[in-house]
Amino acid sequence: MNIAFVLSYWAGSFGGPVTAVKGLGGRLAELEHDISYWAVADGRESADFDPIRNVHAYAVEWPRSWRRSRAFARGIEAGIAGTDLMHVTGFWLHPIYAAGKAARRQHVPYILRPAGCLEPWRLKRGRVRRLKKAAYLWIAGNAAMKNASCLHAVSTQEADHFRQAGYDGPVTIVPNGIDISMFDDGNGAAAETYWPILKNRPVVVFMSRLSPEKGLDLLIPAWSELIKSPGRKDAVLVIAGPDFRGYEKSVKEMIDEHGIAGQVFRTGMVQGKRKSALLSRADVFILPSYSENFGIVVAEALACGTPVITTTGTPWEQLQKVDAGRWISPTVRAVRETLQELLDMPESQRRQMGERGVKLVREHYTWDLAARKFLTVCDCVLKGKSIPLHPEPMESAGV
Repeated sequence: MNIAFVLSYWAGSFGGPVTAVKGLGGRLAELEHDISYWAVADGRESADFDPIRNVHAYAVEWPRSWRRSRAFARGIEAGIAGTDLMHVTGFWLHPIYAAGKAARRQHVPYILRPAGCLEPWRLKRGRVRRLKKAAYLWIAGNAAMKNASCLHAVSTQEADHFRQAGYDGPVTIVPNGIDISMFDDGNGAAAETYWPILKNRPVVVFMSRLSPEKGLDLLIPAWSELIKSPGRKDAVLVIAGPDFRGYEKSVKEMIDEHGIAGQVFRTGMVQGKRKSALLSRADVFILPSYSENFGIVVAEALACGTPVITTTGTPWEQLQKVDAGRWISPTVRAVRETLQELLDMPESQRRQMGERGVKLVREHYTWDLAARKFLTVCDCVLKGKSIPLHPEPMESAGV
């Protein structure tokens, strides 16, 4: 099968949606499907290109905030002739609009994955942004959804958000996965070599891009309160992740305002062995997001055997059900109390929670499973069959 993946960014620093496209496409390529990637990128992102992959990247033009690229629009319309199907990630930006337009002209069916863009928290945030998004939804967004063969959600929660946004067409739920091999031999001790500040200290790790929806404005004051309690003076909060649109400055200001610079350590973005080492070294991992359509880093932390705290703004209710972590309200109090609960646990109890997390990921969140479910959806699209909400994995997943 010839599948073209479209996205508005390519660099891994843009977070989960980019990671998901690369992970899903990579596994499909291993299954001997013909995979191509079509993206818009600026000069900084070009360093992240992988020459082994079939990547078509085009320069960003004005207005850059819309990721506009006329070259992309021309290139994808000319290049997708003969493609069986497109998978389009995103919603508000120009490449998504251009890809949908090209697909209609070339008679190529496409699956649209909004990737969190239709979450209520995002749609309601900021009066000006809210008005702009309402206008775009009316002018172009509804057409993009209407002409898609289906919308791809990665959780039941995200599928509900599609309905709340007014979409009444076919939806399929194919959760993201991770490459287990990157995390199953995580060496937590190595993290203390990379970052000696972690040695012999209780460690809590936050790992995601530094962006308002990630809940750092909850975590930082909660941490400030927590470390005032007895026995917490040696604890360190690690904030790992790249800056997103200048929000790192706000994070630093919050840390300084609360006077906790000595117990917060910022690493910037970490990848590869350093990433798995840091997640494995953590006593607790936390992602206190207000809004998250999936949160790949949650699965990565679980794969490292680390208990996870995240919020009801994410789709990780399973954490509570299998006792691999906690699923809490996005409030300062809930964050503080839950961090205290897990840090007060005996290490053996946290280890048992971690073991349950590893089992959860191995059974439900691998790229092989995601790819085979996705191929079932592709088969339904190409054969004109009804789109399953919960697709079964295709048994024979090769070409």
